Amino acid sequence: MLGNHFVYPVYLFAIAFFIDRKEWILLVVLILVSWGINELLKVTFAISRPPDELHLVSVIGYGFPSGHAQMSMILWGWVGRQFKILAPCALLIFLIGISRIYLGVHYPNQVLGGWVIGYTILMGWSFLENKKKK
Repeated sequence: MLGNHFVYPVYLFAIAFFIDRKEWILLVVLILVSWGINELLKVTFAISRPPDELHLVSVIGYGFPSGHAQMSMILWGWVGRQFKILAPCALLIFLIGISRIYLGVHYPNQVLGGWVIGYTILMGWSFLENKKKK
């Protein structure tokens, strides 16, 4: 449940108390951009999930890239870098991705793809932020 889209407002609400408003707005934009990219890639590739009989939870839509894996990389990767708590955030990212395989809703390559895409977006975003600060 930690990676479900309906908990992101809770995360964003909690984070708002620890960062300034401009940073918070940029985080919201980052999350929305990543979500949009994920949806675009899912529709573009149209790669199916594992068979329904393997699913331990109900899901809809295409399987690649894993939205949970990508979005956890975005959110928890950002939190880890921002608050200098990379190890616990990396563990959380890993566990969220692995849970999708365990639940039978993604193949390993779909989770790996989500992580790679999320990491790429996050590092690109960080590069642009650093460049803007100079």
